[in-house]
Amino acid sequence: MTGTLEERPVGEAMSTDLLTVTDTESALLAWELMRQGGYHHVPVLSADGCFIDVLDAETLAAAWDSGGPDRMRKPVGALVGHRPLPHVRPADSVATAAREMLAAGTDFLPVLEEDGRLAGLFTARDLIALAAGVRRPARSGHVPTPALYRIEPVLPAGHPRGSVIPPS
Repeated sequence: MTGTLEERPVGEAMSTDLLTVTDTESALLAWELMRQGGYHHVPVLSADGCFIDVLDAETLAAAWDSGGPDRMRKPVGALVGHRPLPHVRPADSVATAAREMLAAGTDFLPVLEEDGRLAGLFTARDLIALAAGVRRPARSGHVPTPALYRIEPVLPAGHPRGSVIPPS
């Protein structure tokens, strides 16, 4: 890394070890993954991998329905993509990214390649780590298996709606 902090390219400081969700995943699942993994920002991608937006804890909290978790099964796509989201390129300077974050009133920016693919996220934490001279460690393996379970009834043999699952 060379140059002043402000001149450094965002690509040297951005987070690339990201948890992503598709726009069809439920908001409840996204929240659980964020909580389990300690993530504050989750990029949302389309089924074909195109970047749509970033879901953050503030957006989830604002959309949370106090009627209970069942009401949060709406797709993530219903919560994001409704605002213009500034972004930067990996070669843009940290100063440019910081100005964009301030102007947008956000603590993150998506970093997009020229073709629109997501390269990473540049967050306030990345900026602080850069100013402190600390490289943030990768989180590989940090997200455990989600704590959401699907419960299905096991019906007795001969029941018109199902069959017995053989013991393992």
